[in-house]
Amino acid sequence: MFERESEGQLASKHEGEVRLRLTAEDAVDLHLHTLASDGFWTPAELIDTLASSGFKVASVCDHDTWRSVDEAVLLGAERNLLIIPGVEVTARWSDRQWHILVYGVAPGRRDAAAAPFQALIADLETELAQRAEDAWARLVASGRELPSLPEIAAGRPVWPFHVLSAAIKDEHAKDLKTAAELVTELGGGFSADQPLERVVATAHEAGGLCVIAHPGRSDSVGELTEADLDRMLHTIPIDGLEAHYRSHTDTQTALYRKLAAQRGLLISAGSDSHAAGKPVDPRPWRAIWVADLLARLGIAVDPPEVGPIWAAGMDPLAAVPEPTADQTDQERIAEPALAQ
Repeated sequence: MFERESEGQLASKHEGEVRLRLTAEDAVDLHLHTLASDGFWTPAELIDTLASSGFKVASVCDHDTWRSVDEAVLLGAERNLLIIPGVEVTARWSDRQWHILVYGVAPGRRDAAAAPFQALIADLETELAQRAEDAWARLVASGRELPSLPEIAAGRPVWPFHVLSAAIKDEHAKDLKTAAELVTELGGGFSADQPLERVVATAHEAGGLCVIAHPGRSDSVGELTEADLDRMLHTIPIDGLEAHYRSHTDTQTALYRKLAAQRGLLISAGSDSHAAGKPVDPRPWRAIWVADLLARLGIAVDPPEVGPIWAAGMDPLAAVPEPTADQTDQERIAEPALAQ
């Protein structure tokens, strides 16, 4: 297991400084996207939704960019909502892609400690712009014009997501999956990533905290297994796991909370909301479920008066697993009951 000797030096600059105190029940959501990457929330719309819904703390974590963070922080302050600077960094390790939520590094920093992480984000932004230009050129060369692209980009840097979205709107593909497949068939690419070792080292140098996003999501990103985690921690000091996630069942949340506790890792919680109902609205996770992470960011959480910190059934919005063909009738009844 990797020796975390320098953990104290890597913690957020806010550790030990209590700048906000929450109750155990206060609502937080530490994984939200805006139109700076592939979301549709404007910072103003997102902050208004969060503040109007009673959230106390949230984090804007766009893919590979900070462009919405400063505005969200300022707007949040006007509504008594603390916005934690964040970014969801696309990383590569063990021949696959991983998404890493980096918390606590302000985008405007120009000090020496933040410079390596700033350079990493700049490299990702540059590569994404190049991929978008290449994909756009390949589609046009194949006879597929993208007249809707300027409208979709709306003055923002053109990224692959905008090109893929234009391919859909201009009726060259039916959804993002088929649009991405089309670009791939034409010899292009649509994603950029950086070595996980570089992501974590530079984020830590800047005082950031690194959390593996949606470890139980079994789509193109893939699930994190216990074996994956232990191999990773052998050389890379990841700080935590997003144990609470919109598509996690209680069983998955229990697993990732257990793995985190056994390995001294932090726990995060996020909806991964990209817009109203896309795919979900921001989720009111209980602050106590992520108290240790919040403490590292200068946010104290009072313990609950009674009962456990978390147990199956506490989250009424937890995902319910789909029955499989080999499940017994008894199992089909019992599993949904777990999340009541």
